[in-house]
Amino acid sequence: MKWLPALVFLTSILNSSADWKLAGAGELGKLVGGASVRRAELCDNGASAQLTAIIFPAKSYSLRVVDSKSPGQTKAASVLAESGCVAGVNGSYFQEDFRPVGLTIADGRELQPFAKAKLLAGVLAARGARLEIVRSSKFTTSSDLRQAVQCGPMLVEADRPTAGLNGERPARRTIVATDGQGRWALIYLTSVTLADAAKILAVPGVLGVWRPETALNLDGGSSSGLWAATFPSPVSLPEFGHVRNYIGIVPR
Repeated sequence: MKWLPALVFLTSILNSSADWKLAGAGELGKLVGGASVRRAELCDNGASAQLTAIIFPAKSYSLRVVDSKSPGQTKAASVLAESGCVAGVNGSYFQEDFRPVGLTIADGRELQPFAKAKLLAGVLAARGARLEIVRSSKFTTSSDLRQAVQCGPMLVEADRPTAGLNGERPARRTIVATDGQGRWALIYLTSVTLADAAKILAVPGVLGVWRPETALNLDGGSSSGLWAATFPSPVSLPEFGHVRNYIGIVPR
């Protein structure tokens, strides 16, 4: 077994030098209010990944944390549609009994308090009409805080992939990202490592004409799911398991 550390080291080197390229991209459909769903195909030295993103302007849409009334029994499409959302993804981490992990606020109601943990590196929040992603260490509460989920790790900060992300455990990923200028995306990625997810977000053209300034990883693996009421037909990438909450978008 003496070769194992060398193999792990070699795998780390190969992952760190990954050079993802855009192989193709296009729009899957529009949403009420003008948002769109985009699909991008990526490749890297024989590896491949597919990104599906709900892209929307903050001036036209608000985010809503949707708590599942029947955890373990419902799926994203039904929960989001019933809550009035036109699209969304799965939300934050949860315990085996479906209790949320980290700060969770839905429509002004705190479901779980703020937590200090290395994994819970950032907070996605809606304060009145303003949306934000901030480091947990810089997060503050306020009277206009209506929606929030605490999750992590941070994948992109200040236009750059976050250093030190794991490059050895591929899984499906769910991500929220913004360019800091009012453009946002809820993203579903097929199985990649966290390090590669961050690199994929930096590929020119992957989200169209903009790149993320900030991106936060949400719950992934079997929890990853995306639904959008696009016309003429909806886009649905259902989660494998059941989750506690979802992040949806609602026209203002």
